[in-house]
Amino acid sequence: MTAFIKEEEINEIRERNNIVEVISEYVTLKKSGRLYKACCPFHQEKTPSFMVDPVKQLFHCFGCDAGGNVFNFLMKMDNVDFPEAVKALADRAGYTIVLEKADTRQLSKQTRLFEINNQAMLFYQRHLLQNREGQEARDYLKSRDYHAEIAKTFGLGVAFSQWNELIDYLRQKGFSPEEIETAGLAIKGDKGSFYDRFRSRIMFPIFDSRGRAVGFGGRIFGAGQGASSDTPKYVNSPETPVYHKSKILYWLNEAKSEIVKQSEVLVVEGYTDVISLYQSGIRNVVATCGTAFTPEHLKALSRFTEKVVLVFDADAAGKAAAERGLELLGEEKVDIFVLSLPSGFDPADFVTQKGKEAFLEILEQAISLVEFCLESVVAKYDIKTPNGRVKAAAEALPIIAALPGEVAHEEYLRKLSDILGVSYDSLYFELNKSKKAKKRRNMIFDNEQESSNIFKLDAQGKAEFELLKFVMNCPEHMGEAFFELNEESFSLSDHRSLFSTLRERQAKDKPQLEVADLLNVVDSESQQRLMSKLMLDFALPEDKEGYFKDILAKLKEFGVQRQINLLRLKLERLNPTHDPERYDVLFEELIELEATKRDLRPQDRSQK
Repeated sequence: MTAFIKEEEINEIRERNNIVEVISEYVTLKKSGRLYKACCPFHQEKTPSFMVDPVKQLFHCFGCDAGGNVFNFLMKMDNVDFPEAVKALADRAGYTIVLEKADTRQLSKQTRLFEINNQAMLFYQRHLLQNREGQEARDYLKSRDYHAEIAKTFGLGVAFSQWNELIDYLRQKGFSPEEIETAGLAIKGDKGSFYDRFRSRIMFPIFDSRGRAVGFGGRIFGAGQGASSDTPKYVNSPETPVYHKSKILYWLNEAKSEIVKQSEVLVVEGYTDVISLYQSGIRNVVATCGTAFTPEHLKALSRFTEKVVLVFDADAAGKAAAERGLELLGEEKVDIFVLSLPSGFDPADFVTQKGKEAFLEILEQAISLVEFCLESVVAKYDIKTPNGRVKAAAEALPIIAALPGEVAHEEYLRKLSDILGVSYDSLYFELNKSKKAKKRRNMIFDNEQESSNIFKLDAQGKAEFELLKFVMNCPEHMGEAFFELNEESFSLSDHRSLFSTLRERQAKDKPQLEVADLLNVVDSESQQRLMSKLMLDFALPEDKEGYFKDILAKLKEFGVQRQINLLRLKLERLNPTHDPERYDVLFEELIELEATKRDLRPQDRSQK
């Protein structure tokens, strides 16, 4: 039996966290009339389309359609689930949550995984800092110039050589072997028994954006370094329900303030690279966790800076950056650079041997990711030969095509022209040819999206949207709308679903619905986005009653028109000479429907 947060408490927490203040902690908001606006933190844009309504306590982006209340914002911004967002905002407001017992186990499961990782981190730290057997690990860290204070700062620990030491400890704390395996700290053997994943390794805890331990990296050390050649130097936690390597960056939870201060972030490959640079005084550094740098990593960093420098050793730089280059180009409003260190050095070695100033000096030599990718491609071919130039151009042009904007295309086409010694015009012709081919392919794959966009623009879709917007902003008219219309009155599934939800909630609750509260209990993300969009930027009509009646009549008219269309289709398929009675009945129905349609039209519209 676990617990849940009562809806009244959720609403109380929402009211204590002003959405403008919360969002201002992530993006710069500017007053624009009644609303606040900013460039959206969830997608790349140059013109602000992200709006926040301080009265209704809602946000909506008219560019990417993200929207909702303060909980929805935090969930999307920090990549957390709803209970985590509620707890974070409760902590922010200094509010103590009183949990109610419930049968669900989902919240308990995730909380327990965080606690397992936290207990493991403390267990490994005690081994390193307090246990006599941790001397070998302490000596190893000292040989890398990592003093005790650094070990404490980064939460370093050590896993001893025993096969079941951590499992036995965590079982005493009340965790099952299956839970420990789910957390990534145990492995199930062939015979069903469990053993520790990490043994004889220096342990580096990995934290999420809120500073909670979610995984570990383990580096072999001491006598273990002489193990067989197939023993990996590093072993990392696997993917778990709380640890996603493609999204989490090592030390970002602590480095983000320095990243903002420096307006730049350095991305390295290893945990020790981060620690060595930190110890030298360079602290705007994060690391990937045993995986390539991903668009999700880039998106996380784009919240804090517009300049990312990928710092890899000479051998890994080409492979890591070029492999991901095409995915990263044009991804976020971020400039990406690549620094290739001299052969034989990784960032930790370089800063330890050469010092901070030498590192900062070589950092000035970082080149843009585009240039790096182009140079990496060209280096693969013998461009002294015609065939080599053709192959290099064929591989380089998609890199340029991935860039946003014609100016960037022109700039890098000229660079490629200079490198290959071929004319700019010929490269421009080939680039345009590939763009046209891609556009044709996109037209095929995007048919569904295109048809959806067109459908949203038709007259009925607009009328549905306007009616829902009106009743959500003027809830006193909901009852009449629910009486006059039903789900079949709406052609778009999102509109139909929202209408049904509103009707159910009104029947269950009070007549005056608080939509910001309603967002907390709506399951569908599309409904949340739609509601936030409906509630923002609403101009109250002078004649509320007349406007409502007009929109209501429009929707009813569309319903009648659908019936008319069906009847006409039936009449077209019916031969009046073969079945005259049936034909006459349908024809009379058609005449009645046409009259009903005319009656629904207000006088000023029927004369247009």
